[in-house]
Amino acid sequence: MTKKLKFNKNLLINKFNNFKLMFFMTLIMGTMISINSNTWINAWMGMEINLLSFIPLMFNLKKSSNSTMLYFITQALASSLILFSTLMMKIEFNLMKMNMMFSMIQFSLLIKLGAAPMHWWTPKIFLNLNWKMSFIFLTWQKIAPLILLNSSSNNNSLFYMTAISSTILGALLGMNQSLIKLIMIYSSINHTGWMLMIMMLNVYMMIFYFLIYSIMNFMICIMMNNSNINYINQLFKINNQNLFFKMITISMFLSLGGMPPLLGFLPKMLVLITMMNNNLFIESFMFIIMATVTLSFYMNPLMSMFLSIKISTKWNFKIKHINKFMIILMLINLSISLTILPFLTKFL
Repeated sequence: MTKKLKFNKNLLINKFNNFKLMFFMTLIMGTMISINSNTWINAWMGMEINLLSFIPLMFNLKKSSNSTMLYFITQALASSLILFSTLMMKIEFNLMKMNMMFSMIQFSLLIKLGAAPMHWWTPKIFLNLNWKMSFIFLTWQKIAPLILLNSSSNNNSLFYMTAISSTILGALLGMNQSLIKLIMIYSSINHTGWMLMIMMLNVYMMIFYFLIYSIMNFMICIMMNNSNINYINQLFKINNQNLFFKMITISMFLSLGGMPPLLGFLPKMLVLITMMNNNLFIESFMFIIMATVTLSFYMNPLMSMFLSIKISTKWNFKIKHINKFMIILMLINLSISLTILPFLTKFL
């Protein structure tokens, strides 16, 4: 009987892994269809394939039925707005109504992106995801809405107001949070404001910003997944780890906050330079203030690690839970942005 049970469990695990691989492939395919589409109907179809592939990956997680239903309702609402606006553009030929339909499409894409003030659904969903799915939610799920927003950028005032509100609300709501996932999702809203602002000025700069942002999120999600950490209080156990492990974690959070000379400082500095070249001085000053606010709440997960002698009374220089992959991530993160910045500013 025990052999049969083990055999049945192995079959179930293999089937689950095969279904998971299939949904990952369709998730990638849906995004690619949306990016390479020439019409809004094809873009809508690609986003629906992406949605129907991401929901089963969420539903296999524990305690995720409510968040899965909420994600489905918000994404279906945004998709229905896109489909309705596309059909109305085929019927109406008035320019005023066409501009209104384009604005509705942009509004629905901003809902899918999770930008403020349409961000209310993102923290409730993000709390019930594991770290692997959190990385997909923060990075891959933003690709199709960002590319489609760039192709439909006829209402820059909507982009401007959304970028300002995302930067301010993402910075203010992330303060005094005790969950690392809440800090990550509010920082994602803040970074979305930066990406929307630079999208109006330079699209290639937005792609560069998104790539650096994805690398930083990948570092943090892999580190938190390997350490099995969700709360800030759990970071106290890192005091029993070695100094090198602390340096990796601290550098990753500071890089996400944009502390020079880490990797996350480079895209923010390039965005500020581009904004000042376009005479957006007040907005640049506001973005700098919000960047300092976000850096302040990034420091909360690190305060326990700054106390080097909290639990253990001796320095532990033995390398534990550190592999070559983590060393490579730290070297990438510690690449000196100040040396690369003068060369990149020549191409602006």
